[in-house]
Amino acid sequence: MPMSLLALAALFLPLQEAAAAPARPNVVVILADDLGYGDLASYGGSIPTPHLERLAREGARFTQAYAPAPVCTPSRAGLFTGLAPARLGVQANTGTNKVARKRANGLPGEVVTLAERLEPLGYTTGLVGKWHLGVKEGMEPVDQGFDEFFGFLGAGHRYLPVTTDTKMMRGKDFEAEHEPEFLTAAFARESEAFLARHRSTPFVLVVALSAPHNPFEASEELLARFPELEGERRTYAAMVAGMDDAVGRILAALEREGLAENTLVAFASDNGAMLGESPGSNGTLREGKAFLFEGGIRVPLIARWPGKIAPATTSDAPVSLLDLTATTLAVAGAKSEELTALDGRDLRPLFAGEAWPERALFWSLGPASAVRRGNWKLIASNKSRWLFDLGADPREENDLANAQPERLAELERELSTWIAALPEPLWRNSRTDAPFTILGKSYWAEY
Repeated sequence: MPMSLLALAALFLPLQEAAAAPARPNVVVILADDLGYGDLASYGGSIPTPHLERLAREGARFTQAYAPAPVCTPSRAGLFTGLAPARLGVQANTGTNKVARKRANGLPGEVVTLAERLEPLGYTTGLVGKWHLGVKEGMEPVDQGFDEFFGFLGAGHRYLPVTTDTKMMRGKDFEAEHEPEFLTAAFARESEAFLARHRSTPFVLVVALSAPHNPFEASEELLARFPELEGERRTYAAMVAGMDDAVGRILAALEREGLAENTLVAFASDNGAMLGESPGSNGTLREGKAFLFEGGIRVPLIARWPGKIAPATTSDAPVSLLDLTATTLAVAGAKSEELTALDGRDLRPLFAGEAWPERALFWSLGPASAVRRGNWKLIASNKSRWLFDLGADPREENDLANAQPERLAELERELSTWIAALPEPLWRNSRTDAPFTILGKSYWAEY
C-alpha cells in the first residue's frame, strides 16, 4: 500500500527537529606568555593592540583576574585542569627539556585534563603553541587528551625562521621541514586551519602563544611599526603587536567560518611580566613574574561571547583563569558534580550581570603562599607576612600586618588549612641565592 503523505512527513520530522537544534557553543582561549598587566592599551599601556581593544569593546574586560600561579608551568597546569596547581603537586617550572625528561617533571599522565573531560562530551580539542607541561612520553599534549597539537613542548622557542631549532611538533612528531614563518604568525595560521577544519562540529581550541616571552625577536615588518622606540623595548612592542595580529586573524577566521556568534573567545596571560629581564610592564602593580604580589599574578583577561556578554563592559570581580576551565566545561555540558570538584567557578552568571559571591583564592609556589578573600590579601614567605587591603591599596604599598592582627590571624588560619591539605611538590627548583627585601621583609622566590 502506498505510504500516505502524513506518514511520509512523520519520517522526516526528526530530521527537521535536528536541523533546527541550536549548534553547541565553541570556546577559543588565547593565552599570552609573560604579558604584563600594564602592557596593553586596554589596560593603560602604551602598546597599540587594536584587535584586543576591539575584543574588549565587543565583550568584557576584567580588571581583577588572576593566574593560577606566577610562573608558566603551574599556571598552565591550573588552566588545563581547573585545579589549583599546588593541589596537583606542581609548584615550579619543569626546567630545561633535558632536565624535564630526566626527572619526569610535568603534569602526570593520570591527572584528568580539560581535553580529556571534553572528549566524552563530543568536543574536538586542539592546542596550538606552547605546552611546557612535560616532555617525557605520556606527558605530551596528545597523551593528555588533545586531539590535535601544533607547537613546541618546552619553555620558549626562537621566533625568527633560522636553519636550526625551528621545527615544530604536529601531534607527536616533528615536522619534516623547518618552520618558514615568524613563530607567532605560524600559530595564527594553524589556528585558522583548525577553525576551518572543525567549523561543523563543537570544538575547544587553546592558542598558547609564546609571545612576548623571550627570546626577544621580531620581524622587520613588525619592528617598522615602532620607529620611535629603541633596543629591547622596540622588539618587545613589536612582539606584542604580532601577538595582537594573531588575535585579529583568529577573530577574522571565526567570522569567515560563520562561528563568531556561537563562540566564547577569551584572552589572558599566564602570569605577569618578568622584572629586570624583560621590557614588559606590570603597570602600577608590585613586583612581577615569580612573585605572589599583584604584578606576578594579576593578569589581563578579556572575553567576548555575543548575546551572552554585554559589549563594552568592565568587571572588577576577582576571577581566576581556573574559572575559564570551569566555564568551558559548563558550556560543553559537563555535569554539575564534575564542576563542583574543580577550583574554578562557572563565569556565566557573572557574564549575565548577576552577583559574584565572595570566595577565597589560594596560591602556593615553593616557599611562598598567598590567599585573597574579598579585598584582603595575605602573602606568606617563610616567617614574613604581608597583609593588604586591595580595595584601598591595589599597588600593595601599605602593609597592614601589624595594624590588623585579627584579620591577619584569620587569613593565616585559612591559608594554613589549605596548605595542610596539599601534596608534596612533585619536584622543586632552586631558590634565589638571597631573599628579596619587600617593604622591609624577606621574600624568598622559587622559579
